[in-house]
Amino acid sequence: MKPNYTKTCTLPQNLIPLIRNRGLHIADEQKAIDYLTHIGYFRFSAYLYPLLKTPPREHCYKKGATFEMALNMYRFDRKLRILLFNEIEKIEVAIRSAMSKELSVN
Repeated sequence: MKPNYTKTCTLPQNLIPLIRNRGLHIADEQKAIDYLTHIGYFRFSAYLYPLLKTPPREHCYKKGATFEMALNMYRFDRKLRILLFNEIEKIEVAIRSAMSKELSVN
């Protein structure tokens, strides 16, 4: 049986008026559309969450909240993820080397 999804797809250019009406300032609409197209709204929405007023279920943004603020959080998270994965890769290689040495010696 096929699941019945109730939410429809909303294109990034149609999301801009919606989030603007909820109080988010967007200085460069085309830039916002480009980011939402390449990142995806559902991934990017995690960075919009801290900018929401309480209670967040009302989907209204705090005074002064901007798309650029969310974008800066996204960029920070991306840089941090790259740094962490670089270090994790070093640990992974060291563990594989140790395992290979241990298994091949015995």
